[in-house]
Amino acid sequence: MIRNYLKTTLRNLWNHKAFTFINVFGLAAGLTACLLIGLYIQHELSFDQFHQNGSRIARVVMHYSIEGTANKTVMTGTKVGPAFRRDFPEVEGFVRVSDPAHSQSTVVVKQGDLLFNEPRFCWADSSFFDFFSFKLLKGNPKTVLNAPNQVVLTASTARKYFGIEEPVGKIIRLEDKVDYLVTGIAEDAPSNSQLQFDFVASFHSLSAAKTETWWNANYVTYLLLRPSTSVAALQSKIAAYMRQQSAETEMTGNNFVTYLLEPLADVHLYSEAQGGMSAAGDITYVYIFLVIALLILVIAATNYMNLTTARATERAKEVGMRKVLGAFRGQLFWQFLSESLVLTLVALALSLAAAAAFLPSFNQLSQRQLSFDVLFQPVGILSLMGIWLLVSFVAGSYPALALSYFQPIKVLKGAFKNTASGLLLRKSLIVLQFIISVFLIVSTLVVNNQMNFIQNKKLGYDKQHIIALPTDGRINKNLKALKNEFTQNPNVKNVALAYETPTFIQWGDGVETVGTSNPVQKMITAFPGDEDLAKTLDIKIIAGSDLTEADMQLLNAEDDSKSDYRFLINETLAKQLGWKSQEAVAKKIKLGGRLGEIKGVFRDFHFASMKQPIGSLGIFPVTWGNVLLVKMTGNNIPQTLSFLENKWKTLAPHRPFSYTFLDEEYRQMYANENRISRVFTVFAGLAILLACLGLFGLVAYTTAQRTKEIGIRKVLGASVLGITALLSKDFLKLVLIAIVIASPIAWYAMNEWLKDFVYRMDIQWWVFGLAGVVAVGIALLTVSAQSIRAALMNPVKSLKSE
Repeated sequence: MIRNYLKTTLRNLWNHKAFTFINVFGLAAGLTACLLIGLYIQHELSFDQFHQNGSRIARVVMHYSIEGTANKTVMTGTKVGPAFRRDFPEVEGFVRVSDPAHSQSTVVVKQGDLLFNEPRFCWADSSFFDFFSFKLLKGNPKTVLNAPNQVVLTASTARKYFGIEEPVGKIIRLEDKVDYLVTGIAEDAPSNSQLQFDFVASFHSLSAAKTETWWNANYVTYLLLRPSTSVAALQSKIAAYMRQQSAETEMTGNNFVTYLLEPLADVHLYSEAQGGMSAAGDITYVYIFLVIALLILVIAATNYMNLTTARATERAKEVGMRKVLGAFRGQLFWQFLSESLVLTLVALALSLAAAAAFLPSFNQLSQRQLSFDVLFQPVGILSLMGIWLLVSFVAGSYPALALSYFQPIKVLKGAFKNTASGLLLRKSLIVLQFIISVFLIVSTLVVNNQMNFIQNKKLGYDKQHIIALPTDGRINKNLKALKNEFTQNPNVKNVALAYETPTFIQWGDGVETVGTSNPVQKMITAFPGDEDLAKTLDIKIIAGSDLTEADMQLLNAEDDSKSDYRFLINETLAKQLGWKSQEAVAKKIKLGGRLGEIKGVFRDFHFASMKQPIGSLGIFPVTWGNVLLVKMTGNNIPQTLSFLENKWKTLAPHRPFSYTFLDEEYRQMYANENRISRVFTVFAGLAILLACLGLFGLVAYTTAQRTKEIGIRKVLGASVLGITALLSKDFLKLVLIAIVIASPIAWYAMNEWLKDFVYRMDIQWWVFGLAGVVAVGIALLTVSAQSIRAALMNPVKSLKSE
């Protein structure tokens, strides 16, 4: 019986090659998209799942509030881990890890003649490799970081510096002044790890390791909880515990500092805290990808259902003969369902080959390192079998039921015709396909427009033609000489020193008014820099004046308590302190304990993501920093960069000339959104292609069924245009219905997505108009191609066709 099913199935598929090709190609394309998206979703959900103790590890988030301004950050002081282990029996251990991305600084590593800026250099407690399941290829996990000036390299980093030589026991030099002993080699961190590093050095090497403080938050703290400990139960104790520490934290009244615990497995997709060692994901985007995959699969499956039920009249006599010869309805059902199983299996095999071919391009599109090996593990194989069976039954069950239901007497008398219910189903499926297509078109337009809005919105400072150069203390001591050399080039406008770039400023500090009857305290963002910072970034001073070299002379490098500071604050901070912009000038304040007066007020600018409102910001002068900002005119950029590199090699030979453009750094802040934009565009195009493919096949079949009618109309004088319009109008009506249904759905979905942005574009009516025009235009081209071909047929041949 099975052999007969298979033989009949293969014969039928071979005899109708055009429809077989359309069905196989459509299902294969849809399954390919689903496989690639499935790999992406699996990768996102697998973050940090490889750690053996992962279910017992929690990341600590600092939650603090001053005068009603609350913040959450992943950065903590050095005391959190040790104090929690001492005072909470639920805590078995802790690890503190420095976050190189937090300060935007890099470490210069030298080995022999090799010299590199290393952005992924971090320090961690000695228990790091016992705590996390990063495999050590060489070295003892308990001793590789148990003494100062020890470092573990990843395998790729070891090859970079030592080639085929044995790296363990060798020395690398940091910042051209401190030697570190290589004590171990670790496997490269997996791509689904939030902790990404090339070097891990011993935390004991840092001066910060000698003291414990709740503040000076520069480290990420992880806790290892004892088995069976509930994160929620421990969390309920922390607030009261931190209130007991108020004398030390100096947080009283409504001000507070406490800590939140995030299970390690939730960090990547669910954390709301700022910062982290790698770009965080978002569970919302996982859902979006899942919906896209399902929608594409629905379109592919409906194509199969539509074309199979449309061909019902051709197979009616086959069904009638089989029933007369004694076939049961169940046998016929499985016969037709076997066609779906075979066709889907062929499509799945093709989709596996296509997914393997397209995976490198998809990795580049999604900015992930996805592996095809996941599909050939037991879970992956079971998932593929499940997809095969699910798609086969969903796509093939209704056509199989419809075909097996035919009554043999009516069929053999030639009285059978496609039923009204079958016609209604096919029309409904076309509408469904184009609802999905229009939804994806609108979504793509909105996402792309929002990304363009963000990229082109005036930030309040100028990020164009500015490069960021990592710097250090040796360069900063001779900064004046370097600035003079750089600005000799007419294409260099300004050079400024800053603690970090303005793209996403993370320095948090407190400000307090001085000399007022009711002192006001606020938690603000601080932006340390020198006197050229505002000029380089073109920050507009709206009251008072900018910092000058004379203001820098008021700083006392030996004893900061003797410094007399001049501050710049933004409009928002002036208002929060109770002053108009002009009134704020010359007022006394303390910013992070630094006493001085406000010299100028500058116009608000965006110093964080567009998902956040502009907050309060203060600039205070410093002679130290991590980055040089070099503003160029934009003329002859390659030659200007070459000039800067030559000067750098002369003035700072101990540090490589390594730079990033500020506008590129800004774009990276929206990596998730840009990735979604690109994926939306690609898969919306695929969805439209599949919808048009199904429509093309259905129109081809419909015109073939109406060949005699077309011939009669031509004999009676109908024009090509008239026949084309006749054949096209019914399908175009369905597309218009789809546009009407899809538009409000798309508006609601995109409006919800845009709520994540404080600064957002409005969804304009033309987006829906353009999506409708695109959908109608594509459908019209698809339908017209077949309609015109049918209308141009010789009526003599048409009348002989039946």
